[in-house]
Amino acid sequence: MEKRFIDNCPICSSQEETVTEQILSVIQKKTFAKNALVFEQEEESRGLFLITKGVVKISKISPAGKEIVLGLLSAGKTFGEGSLLGQDRQADTATTTEPTEVLYLPKKDLQAILDKNPLLYQSVVASLVRWMANLNNVIENINTPSAKERVWTYLCRLQTEQNKEVVQLSGKKHEVALMLGLRPETFSRALAELENDGQIKMNHKQVQILQSSK
Repeated sequence: MEKRFIDNCPICSSQEETVTEQILSVIQKKTFAKNALVFEQEEESRGLFLITKGVVKISKISPAGKEIVLGLLSAGKTFGEGSLLGQDRQADTATTTEPTEVLYLPKKDLQAILDKNPLLYQSVVASLVRWMANLNNVIENINTPSAKERVWTYLCRLQTEQNKEVVQLSGKKHEVALMLGLRPETFSRALAELENDGQIKMNHKQVQILQSSK
């Protein structure tokens, strides 16, 4: 099973078989209960994590003490890449939102593999670039005053990422609301307004986009 996830990992999938075998030799499987802390902001960085099951919330505490949700990551996503590029302390906090399983690659072991296979660095950097793009989206959401507009932009982005007419929310409604900087009731109200306007059709965590976002 580990090899299947490594083969589909956005960082490792393009690597040669010998590199994959090296990664498999150091990988550790970890299981977390719902609402478990994987690591905390300012904690010493430990390595790379690949989610095989469940959802991990990446968040930050603002100077005012408010939680800012930066992303909700599901199976196939990685986090902790900064530890491989000289980041000594965790910049964010990672918490599970449901029972979750991850493949953990310790920093020291993966660093040794990176040193032997420099091309792997390109994949790590590419993953960080994708994460930076996500952070830009978070900033864009915060700077959009209209709740309805924020939610529509988020749904359009989901449609582009998932390439489907019916998209799956990236987490539970209250978690997505936090990520968009909205109260859960405001998020639900914005969805209802979009549905009343004929732009979407709701079905629990699934949303059918009735107006093209492309």
